[in-house]
Amino acid sequence: MHPFILSKFSPIQSQLSKINWEKIGELIISHIFEIVIITLIFIVINRIGKFVLMRLLDQYRTTNGGSKRGDTIYVIVMNTFKYTVLFCYLYIILSNIGVPVGTLVAGAGIVSIAIGLGAQGLVSDLINGLTILIEGQLRVGDQVTIQNIDGKVFAIGLRTIELHASDGTVHFIPNRSVALISNHSQGNSTLTFYLTPANVADVDRSKDILKTALNKAKAQSDKLHSNPIITAPTINPDTHKISIKVSAKVNLDYQSAMQTMLLDRCIQALVAEGIELENK
Repeated sequence: MHPFILSKFSPIQSQLSKINWEKIGELIISHIFEIVIITLIFIVINRIGKFVLMRLLDQYRTTNGGSKRGDTIYVIVMNTFKYTVLFCYLYIILSNIGVPVGTLVAGAGIVSIAIGLGAQGLVSDLINGLTILIEGQLRVGDQVTIQNIDGKVFAIGLRTIELHASDGTVHFIPNRSVALISNHSQGNSTLTFYLTPANVADVDRSKDILKTALNKAKAQSDKLHSNPIITAPTINPDTHKISIKVSAKVNLDYQSAMQTMLLDRCIQALVAEGIELENK
């Protein structure tokens, strides 16, 4: 172990060497009844506390949505409660049998050890991680840009955010370094495509045909947030020809699937009415 770290643990070793372990063994035997009572009390506290926290966290997940975020916060809170109860239990038991816990803690130089091991960065990670989770800035599966890195959120921890880039690279970003989050998965997305009749005289008739063909699209797919908007005549920005513009609000990550569905309906409706489309 590094000499610097060993120097920080020397006060603990000094205090442990002063403890009369034989006497403590005798105290454990003489206080066995008290230890059992304390243990039973903490078992009850642990069960009641977990029950109350589970009820509160279930309500939080129900009212705030986002099961991934709710599950993450649930694990964090339950683990924090568990270790807090365990620490209090051990402190009381050790104090009861005569172990100078307070002296050990005071003499251990815990603050110095924490700073020496870089706990300041850890605390920053924890605070930023909790802020990100509680405010709902990210959710697992979101497409985001963090620190100029694009990727999909795979996991959100108290120390790091795990991003999977499209090329397969896995990025682990410390929470303390997150200054700006660009979330591309919050809200809806707009898809747009153009249809160009071979005969410009068919543009107005095609517009009416498409309105009829797509007027029930939203009712048939929950990925659409409204019936598609048909705009004509308009200029296709790619071909610079008079065309028909079809646009719709859709759920994120479903742009391609919804465009394929709508385009298929449009083509079938126009072909059924004898209207030919340009393919260029």
